[in-house]
Amino acid sequence: MGELRRPRGPNAERRQFTRDKILAAAVRCLNDVGYAQTSTVRVAAEAQVARGSLLHQFPTRTDLILAVAEHALDAQRAEIRTGLAALPPGRERFVGSVDVTWRAFQKPESRALIEIFIATRYDADLAARIPHFAVEFEAAKGRGAHRFAEESGLRDEHGEAVALRRLILVALRGLAVDTMLSGNEANPEGVIALLRKLREEFFDTHVVAEADA
Repeated sequence: MGELRRPRGPNAERRQFTRDKILAAAVRCLNDVGYAQTSTVRVAAEAQVARGSLLHQFPTRTDLILAVAEHALDAQRAEIRTGLAALPPGRERFVGSVDVTWRAFQKPESRALIEIFIATRYDADLAARIPHFAVEFEAAKGRGAHRFAEESGLRDEHGEAVALRRLILVALRGLAVDTMLSGNEANPEGVIALLRKLREEFFDTHVVAEADA
């Protein structure tokens, strides 16, 4: 990532620049030292901003972490959209979504998001405030999976495309955790090949024939 340059302009631009620096620093901290060690003090030092500047935008650690979750999810979605757009529509894009999603899950923002999700198991304050984010997160996944199936020319009367997408996301997220812990011992290639095969079989059994279109 290139060095951020401080823009000149209204206070709003400077605040946004500072916010972006803080969020990027928090992502690095979550990747480097994990959730428990990602304090506002550490993030401010990593971002090279005064802690007062950080607290002005994020009054509590939980405020910061929730903002990082939103930022990380936006980055993850953008990475997936870009990857899918590079593939021909139809079967190749539908099946290739497995590889595109896996690549997105390797990005620092996605790894930071995993750290945050895991932390809800033991951080009561975070767990109490994240449900709204989680509900919207799940709803967006469902809408996106159904729309993607339709755009790929598939029948999905019973919502099976949504269930399949959920299965693949859960599998890839679990695989990402495994690889964070054990590297290639998790055999990501074998798992990804199996998930790709599931997408191929689903496409071939649900594609709308030209005569039915």
